[in-house]
Amino acid sequence: MEVVKKYINYIKDKKKLSNNTVLSYYTDIKKYMDYLKSINLEVSDVVENDIIGYIINLEKDSVSVATVSRMISSIKSFHDYLFLNHITDNNPAKTIKKPKVEKHEVDILTEKEIEALLNFPKLNTPKLIRDKAIFEVLYGTGIKVSELVDMDIEDVDLELDYIYCNIAKNKRVIPLSDTTKVYLEKYIKEARPKITEDTENALFVNSLGQRFTRQGLWKLIKKYASIANINKNINPSMLRHSFAIHLLNEGANIAVVSKILGNANLSSLQAYLNHINKNMRREIKEKHPRK
Repeated sequence: MEVVKKYINYIKDKKKLSNNTVLSYYTDIKKYMDYLKSINLEVSDVVENDIIGYIINLEKDSVSVATVSRMISSIKSFHDYLFLNHITDNNPAKTIKKPKVEKHEVDILTEKEIEALLNFPKLNTPKLIRDKAIFEVLYGTGIKVSELVDMDIEDVDLELDYIYCNIAKNKRVIPLSDTTKVYLEKYIKEARPKITEDTENALFVNSLGQRFTRQGLWKLIKKYASIANINKNINPSMLRHSFAIHLLNEGANIAVVSKILGNANLSSLQAYLNHINKNMRREIKEKHPRK
């Protein structure tokens, strides 16, 4: 690992870091490079999600938050060096942020509650078809309420089965599941033409045929939560969190889930990991043969 040796000489001779700091950085970068080798990835091909994936693996191995924070510093310093010395063409660690020390709980709906919320016995009016499609898209893609409100009809591609989130800092392509596509297509083809003004580009529209406001869409969510007898203090992010954690509980790769959600840093994923770990502890306690 000649490049690692050059980097260590750089931080020792040029940056004048202490011997202890240099040793810590060397240990961190060696582990990082060993990880890249284990997944057959050259350092020049690393992208942001590869780094997030590595840090998530550390979290799963119960590495302390303080250690993870230090390792992120080491990785950021290493990639700064590679980029500034023209060893790599980009700096994938540039926007990676250190995790917050405090751990926050997230509220989610159970899969049973999701089924109740998404249960529309009748789809015999354009508005019911619209409402069903809204919930299927929110839960089926993990998109934010604010992002859905801003979405235009042109941001949907039913042939390639994706929607395009065009928010400036979180632009991304989100794949559609078969179920989500069925109800979104039904809305676009059957219901939207009947309730939308001709000049309106918004994907989802209110009773006036105009783009939903965030508040208007939120009132709709609360209405159906009440109908489904969900007694939790539902909030705008609950469907998004539920989508993420349900996917992760089914074994989805957290780096992929992060990409779909548009999360650009580790700290925004910590609460999900905490929730999964709590579920794992509960499952072991309940089902262990030696309980």
